[in-house]
Amino acid sequence: MQPDQELQQQAKTWLALSIVSSVFCLSLGLGIGGAIFCYLAQQAAAQGLRDDAQAKLKWGKILTVVGSALGVLTAILTLIFR
Repeated sequence: MQPDQELQQQAKTWLALSIVSSVFCLSLGLGIGGAIFCYLAQQAAAQGLRDDAQAKLKWGKILTVVGSALGVLTAILTLIFR
């Protein structure tokens, strides 16, 4: 099986976003979970396992977006109720 370069690039991009989200949005649990899924998606794409990579990337994206949203919401609520 051939590696899927486009899927690997998407996984790499979302991996970076997950790490940034973990640091700046204070969503360590979800951000790290998202980063792990994105890393696993990158590895699966490199091995040519497209379906597996897409499924893992989907979960990586979900965890990253939810973690970021919760981090922003927490920051806003903290500022409002200070």
